[in-house]
Amino acid sequence: GGQTALNTALEAIDKQFAVAEKINDVTAMTGDLQNKGNILLEMGKPEEAQEQFDRIVKMTEASALSQRIKENTKLFHHYNLAAVAIAKKDYATAKTEAEEFRKGAEASKNPAQLRQSHQLAGMIALAEKNYDKAIAELQQAGQQNPQNFYRLCEAYEGKGDKAKAKEFCK
Repeated sequence: GGQTALNTALEAIDKQFAVAEKINDVTAMTGDLQNKGNILLEMGKPEEAQEQFDRIVKMTEASALSQRIKENTKLFHHYNLAAVAIAKKDYATAKTEAEEFRKGAEASKNPAQLRQSHQLAGMIALAEKNYDKAIAELQQAGQQNPQNFYRLCEAYEGKGDKAKAKEFCK
């Protein structure tokens, strides 16, 4: 079932990456690596995911992409490292990386990044079973992300609020 689908997705990403690599499309290649890292996290392979995320930074730094893109890549690396740390149940590292991401998001005044910062804080709180904090953070995260609805569902269920959980567990 799920693992087979994820493996199929990884194979498709590797094929896309090879096409992008032939024309040295760094933006497409780093996007593929991001997707691959996210899938590896879903598969419970945080070390392999981190390898992909580290490659994104190295590839971007070595590229002719703008300094702004390079800075943004470094900022999002903190997000990715926090996600890896959550998967490893290393919440101290997750919080440190999430804090670095939050500082950068606040400095950029980018609303999407600020929502992602709340998402990350909500993910950490949920992993630590701090349901009230998870709910407070996830309500400020991107509501267009279906994973956040699922996380809110989990937080309300964890808290024992079945009625509220049903609103998000569709």
